[in-house]
Amino acid sequence: MSLVRDWTHHFKWLLRSSTLRLTALLSLIFALGFVVAIFVALTLGQRAIERRMDGTLATIAQGVEVEDEGVTSAEVILRPLENLSALPEPFRRAVARGGGTVDLDDDLMGSDIWRVMVSQDSDDEPIMVAVPLEDSSEVQDLLAGILWTTAGIVIFATLAIGAWAGFLAQRRLKRITTTLGHLAAGDLTARTGHRRLRDDLDDIAQNLDQTAADIERLVTQTRNLSASIAHDLRTPLARLHAQLEMLPEGEERAAALEEADRLAGIFDTIMRVARIEAGQGRDGFEQIALEALLGDLAETFGPVVEDAGKSLALDISDAAMVLGDRGMLVQALANLIQNSIIHGGDQITLFAHGRAFGVCDNGVGVDPQQFDEILKPMVRLDAARSTQGSGLGLALVRAVSDRHGAALEVSANEPSGLRVAMRFTEL
Repeated sequence: MSLVRDWTHHFKWLLRSSTLRLTALLSLIFALGFVVAIFVALTLGQRAIERRMDGTLATIAQGVEVEDEGVTSAEVILRPLENLSALPEPFRRAVARGGGTVDLDDDLMGSDIWRVMVSQDSDDEPIMVAVPLEDSSEVQDLLAGILWTTAGIVIFATLAIGAWAGFLAQRRLKRITTTLGHLAAGDLTARTGHRRLRDDLDDIAQNLDQTAADIERLVTQTRNLSASIAHDLRTPLARLHAQLEMLPEGEERAAALEEADRLAGIFDTIMRVARIEAGQGRDGFEQIALEALLGDLAETFGPVVEDAGKSLALDISDAAMVLGDRGMLVQALANLIQNSIIHGGDQITLFAHGRAFGVCDNGVGVDPQQFDEILKPMVRLDAARSTQGSGLGLALVRAVSDRHGAALEVSANEPSGLRVAMRFTEL
């Protein structure tokens, strides 16, 4: 049962394929058209045979003079209208309606299908003339069988070829969609690996690969430039810091040293973000127990929070195991704790619920309309400009979250405050 469910899940995307739906629709239209064409051909053919047979019957009737007994043979029946009692009842009903095809329950002289017509003999006397249609019926049935068999084969082949063509097109579309998903997740090396079929899907794939290559080049240049600037400025900042320490003690010296340390911290954060965003693959990832991770963080940062006049609590329920880089996760949670110390209330909580974990506080919180803004690098809201900080803390958390393929959720904490969580997907 599990194997069937897995197989169904694997091919479930086919049901959502617009290409396959279009192929199926066109194949269905073709099949219906083919069926209607065969039905019309058989119907018109039958009517043509009946008209030709009626002409033959009229010719036969006009060429003979029928006696009272008439003529009864396996080839033709000729009877005056007043002498039909010896014939089966379907003949008399056909005569009453002016003629037609008679289908008997039992054979009459080797045939159970007769064509009946009321005409006039050579003396202009009304007579009934009938001939067997056994041979014509067999030919009609044979033709119908051939046509319907051919239709079945052609319709099946059309559906099979259409489904296969749609499957191939959908597989190429799925490759494009998968590449877009990898690019959106931060893997700028993802490519479709398109084949040169020179069609519209090939053009889309080729343009996507070219665009991805351009984006990768620009992002790499930007990251390298930011990291290079930050790295190159560390040496002048270190020299500046050393020179400031040589100044006489005083408030100006202390303020200058604090500002130099803040700048150095900003550049260090920029370099860390660049290194995290530039990382690829899962090298260094391991299974991490969230309960143990948060316990270690609470033990490490508890005294720091207390020194700031606040309290740190743990809220853990059904904490799961996640695949990640322990150092990056510790760095991200440390930034969240530091952010809560500076901007949050007096109660900070480390929480882990299932595969989601993070930090929340009971401060004034953030306007929900600005949740996306606070995740951008170097962005500081007006309320935070009077406090220390660089605006890079949550940007680093977002980089760590993206690196792990986790969803970063920013929401209001109830009844007040801010809640930031990283939610890992199911394994």
